[in-house]
Amino acid sequence: MILSTWDQAQLMQKIWPTFKILQRDRRCVYWEGALRPLSQTYTVRVLLYRDKSRGKSANLAIPLVEVTDPLLRKRSEDPSDPIPHHYPNRDRPELPFLCLYDPRAREWHPGLAVARTIIPWTIDWLACYEGWLATGEWTGGGRHG
Repeated sequence: MILSTWDQAQLMQKIWPTFKILQRDRRCVYWEGALRPLSQTYTVRVLLYRDKSRGKSANLAIPLVEVTDPLLRKRSEDPSDPIPHHYPNRDRPELPFLCLYDPRAREWHPGLAVARTIIPWTIDWLACYEGWLATGEWTGGGRHG
């Protein structure tokens, strides 16, 4: 079963009530909220949208997560080392999208609740990011870079 943007919004409100909806319609829902995985509090934005450009695959929902405050940064000890596990954001390069799952492995699909998957995965990513800033080692699995 595919969860509608209404369903997603209801679940987010129930599980993460501090996340506020910035926009919601039949095609997308956009939230903003604060997460504190370890020592730092981060403001994140989560966008879930239906890709209507895919015709019959229009139910393909794509969640995107960006950290808006503080901005992600490279390690001061090794500024040539790129921030791990992210996708470039062509519209706003200073706000890369977090790489939270492997879309080819269908680790996330439109039947899963953003509140029960994407938000916990974001907390995990941010904890790994804090560890990477401190040590230079990415412990979150997947491919580095």
